[in-house]
Amino acid sequence: MDSFTINMKNSTQAYKARMVLARRGIRSMVQRTHHPRAGCSFALRVFGREKEVCALLGSAGIPCDISR
Repeated sequence: MDSFTINMKNSTQAYKARMVLARRGIRSMVQRTHHPRAGCSFALRVFGREKEVCALLGSAGIPCDISR
């Protein structure tokens, strides 16, 4: 199954997004990432369809910043 990564502002936002997706049966996992200049941050690895996931997160007030 294809996966993609969504950058999150903090761990709280990442875990909230994970719960929103889990309620809809979409599998995801929170990952800690490291950027040389910005330090540590969080991302959500999602196993599902991009458009559907971004729409669900948007309706929950969570931005969908997909890393390319």
